[in-house]
Amino acid sequence: MNQDWLTVFEALKSIYQEGAYSNMALNEAISHHKGCRESFVRFFTKGTVMDTIRLDYIIDRLAAKGIRGIKKRTLIILRMGIYAIDSMESIPSHAAVNEAVSLAKKTARGTDRFVNGLLRVYIREMDSFRPETMPLSVRYSFPEDLAGLIEEQYGDETESILKGLSTPPPLVLRINSLKCSRSEAAEMLEKEGIAAKAADESEHAVIAEGSGVISSELYRKGLCSVQSLSSIQAIEALSPHPGSRVLDMCAAPGGKSGFMAELMQNRGSITACDIHEHRLGLIDAAMRRTGAEIVKTRMMDGTVHDENLDGSFDYVLADVPCSGLGVIGSKPEIKYRSDIASYAELEKIQRAILENAIRYTAEGGRTEYSTCTINKDENERLVNSVIEAYSFVSIVEMRTILPYNCSVGFFYCILEKSQ
Repeated sequence: MNQDWLTVFEALKSIYQEGAYSNMALNEAISHHKGCRESFVRFFTKGTVMDTIRLDYIIDRLAAKGIRGIKKRTLIILRMGIYAIDSMESIPSHAAVNEAVSLAKKTARGTDRFVNGLLRVYIREMDSFRPETMPLSVRYSFPEDLAGLIEEQYGDETESILKGLSTPPPLVLRINSLKCSRSEAAEMLEKEGIAAKAADESEHAVIAEGSGVISSELYRKGLCSVQSLSSIQAIEALSPHPGSRVLDMCAAPGGKSGFMAELMQNRGSITACDIHEHRLGLIDAAMRRTGAEIVKTRMMDGTVHDENLDGSFDYVLADVPCSGLGVIGSKPEIKYRSDIASYAELEKIQRAILENAIRYTAEGGRTEYSTCTINKDENERLVNSVIEAYSFVSIVEMRTILPYNCSVGFFYCILEKSQ
C-alpha cells in the first residue's frame, strides 16, 4: 500500500466529509504518516480539492448510474485517480490506476473492480473530456454562482482570473530586516536546502522552493515569516514611520503587525487586536519569534466603537474579515463553501470596522482598509460608499491585485484624514 496515496486519502476525507481546512487536514494526515513525501502529498491533495467540480463532472458521465450512487470513500479514490492521470506528471496512467485500486482494497472494500473499470474507461475516452469542451465554471472547478459573480464584475478578465485562482501561489517569505538582510537570508536558506529567489515586487521578500521552511533554523530564529506578496505590498504602501502610534484592528495571526514593526525599526507602538482571546496568543508568539518588541496585544471587537480611541493613532490598519476569494489558490476549499448570499452580512461587519478605523485615526493620519478578496462589493464599492459620509477623508491609493504573477488576489485602500 502506497503511504503517500493513503495520506492524501485521509486528508481528503477530512476535507470533504468533516469540513476541515485543507492546511489543517494535511498537517494532521502527514503527522500520522511520518515517512510520506510531504511536498507530493500537499500538491496531490490540494490539486484534487481544487479540481473537484471538473473531476465530478467526468465521474458523473462515466458511471452507469451517475455520481449519486457512488459512496463517499469510493468517490474520493476516483477523484484522486483521475486527477493523478491528468495532472501528476510523475505518475504514469497505468500506475495511477493500480494505486487507486490498491487504495480501494484497503479503504473501500468491494469497490476495487469498479474503480479499476471506471479509470480505465477514462483513459480510453480522455479526448472527449478536453477542457475546451466544458463550461467555463466546470473547466476551472468553480460553482456557477461564484463564476457568475466574477464574470459580472470583471467581464473579459474572467477566464484569466479563474485560471489565476486555480494556480497555487509560490511560497513567499518576508525577510525580517531587524535581524538580517535579504541576501544574507537567501544564503542561509540555500544552506538548509531551500532555494530562494529575490522577489521583484518587494525588496523584503524571497520566493522559496523546497520543504522544511517552518522547521528551518532561519524560521525558528525569526529571520523570516511566511506572507503573501500581496499582503507585503499592502503594508509597504502604508509604510508607517518609526516612532508612530499604530493600531492593527484585526491582527491575528500577526504577520502584518510584525512587518509594520520591522518597517518602524522597532520604534513607536503597535496595538494588535483581535476579537478572540486565544488568537492574541498567536500574535504574541509570532512577535517573540521575530523580536517585534513594540507590538502589544489587546482583545477588541473592531465593530464596536470605543470613543476613548478616537483620534489616537497615526496609522490604523483594518484588514477585515472577508470572503477570501483571493486566496483560493492556496485554500481551494473556500470556493465550495462560499455562500454569496452571506456576503451582505460580511459587508456590514466590514463597514463598521472601517468607520471605526477612520474615527481612531488622528488628523493627518492614515487608515488602510484591506481584504484578501477580489469581490468589488467588499472592496472599492464599500470604501466609496463609506467615505461619502466623511468629507475630511480622501483616498491616497486604491489597488486591486489580481491573482497573477505569484500574487494572491488582494485589495487595499489608503485613506488620509485631513487636519
